[in-house]
Amino acid sequence: MLSQKFVHNATRKCLFVCLLSLVASMKSVFADIGVGAAPIADAEVLLDGSREMLDDKWTYWQGPGFKSELPIKWKIVADPVDGGTVVMTDDPAAAGGRFGTADIVTKKEYRDFRLHIELLIANPRGNSGVYLQNRHEIQVLDGDSTPHGMAAIINESESPYYAYNGLGNWNSYDVVFRAARFKNKIRSEKSRVTMYFNGQKTNTDFEINKVWGGPNSGIDGGNDDGQGISDTPGGLKLQCEGHDVRYRNVWIKELNLEQPSTDFSEPLSVESKFPPSESVQHLFNRKDLSGWKGDASRWSISHEMIRGANTDVVASSTYLLTDKKYRNYRMLFEVKQTMSEKHSTMHSAVATLGETFTDAGDNTFGFRGPLLMFCHDWGIWDAHRRNRIVPGGAGGTIEKKGQWNQIEILVRGDRIRFVANGLEVFDFTDVPEMLTASPIGLQLHANSQAQEFHFRNILLAEDPTDTLVTLTQR
Repeated sequence: MLSQKFVHNATRKCLFVCLLSLVASMKSVFADIGVGAAPIADAEVLLDGSREMLDDKWTYWQGPGFKSELPIKWKIVADPVDGGTVVMTDDPAAAGGRFGTADIVTKKEYRDFRLHIELLIANPRGNSGVYLQNRHEIQVLDGDSTPHGMAAIINESESPYYAYNGLGNWNSYDVVFRAARFKNKIRSEKSRVTMYFNGQKTNTDFEINKVWGGPNSGIDGGNDDGQGISDTPGGLKLQCEGHDVRYRNVWIKELNLEQPSTDFSEPLSVESKFPPSESVQHLFNRKDLSGWKGDASRWSISHEMIRGANTDVVASSTYLLTDKKYRNYRMLFEVKQTMSEKHSTMHSAVATLGETFTDAGDNTFGFRGPLLMFCHDWGIWDAHRRNRIVPGGAGGTIEKKGQWNQIEILVRGDRIRFVANGLEVFDFTDVPEMLTASPIGLQLHANSQAQEFHFRNILLAEDPTDTLVTLTQR
């Protein structure tokens, strides 16, 4: 007869092994999202920028409108952003936007899966499409924010154009897809998808009704006006419409989603840039302004982003301030300034290492101290004390005007370093007595014109190492 102690220890060991197994299983499912996300465990890479992989894993979809011929005529071209090579949707058969003539599809077919794909549109109105299971299109179309536009589940969901990184920049789709289910050959459950666009969740467990675009669009497009979905797997398809659209870093992992749910949550790929010794804090929960304080008439939440805006006169620069004070830290975030005829091009800034005070116009969210400026003007302005102390340097040359800009701030002791879009803009060592622990603030500048800024993916680590983690250009 086994002793109780033996049984207890055996049970504990079993639970420990089961826990390790669960953790290992979770690691195989969860990974980074966003541009640059590496393949997860057991994922298959479908495009790596080589001709060999393109020919090995892809072929043409020979639908009713097919006009090309093997071998695949799509080109291997330079990555205009990060170097290396990528795949370009260039096929003579599709010249002039001839739909369905030269699309490529994976040789392997899929049912449920986790997908990551990165795309770059080179020219205005550039058009392509990512087809899940060769049925349901996620649109790729610059300049269109309708339900037929950029990153929409075509004709069914709204376009999350607010998350678009813009022309000439890499964008990412991260998707979990669950195929339709059938009973007695009748569709009993619709296809479902959860999607992140450039790290922002844009659809959660979204049900897809039909195949759009007719027989030239993909499997079942010609069945009962796209309503006749069949119980057959399908490949991942990329559309060619005669435009310069480029693809890279495409990987997929097959899943078996028994329950009708596709919702998933993974860390941003930029989090992996932080050294292992640094504990990453999310300063913004994407839901509300918990942990921040500021003028509620100026600061709000829009599409899971912080929005700072005004249409009336801002008497003095006002700030959205963290509740907590910081002294030594690394901060990463993205910012986009709205550019239009009615909007001012006045800069914004991160306020830091100073003090809050009541400024002109009874503004209780004023700031006195260093402003690390970005968009339109760059450098450091020491507000209400020394004025400009660091020039803008190369900031203006690498600014993506009206698009998303990636910013890194590294503060260690008296040294302040600043990176924008991979390039170090300044490296400044200040006078120690001029710097103190303070809240971090996002600036809406004093102005008589309308202005608007959006902030997203705000990450911070205290007591950082001395390495700039987003520096790619020198």
